[in-house]
Amino acid sequence: MCNFSKGVWEKGQFDGVLSSIKNLMKNTDWPIEQVMSMLGVPDTDRPRYLELLANSH
Repeated sequence: MCNFSKGVWEKGQFDGVLSSIKNLMKNTDWPIEQVMSMLGVPDTDRPRYLELLANSH
């Protein structure tokens, strides 16, 4: 896979997880930490999602 294709794939995967986090929080009223645990988001990726979600409100 070329670097461009890999970047596009990773961006799509990231966007999908972000969408899942938002939907699960909305539909369950769970805190973000619980949602990320349930989705299996790695600890190393969590700060990035927390930052994006904090800036989206």
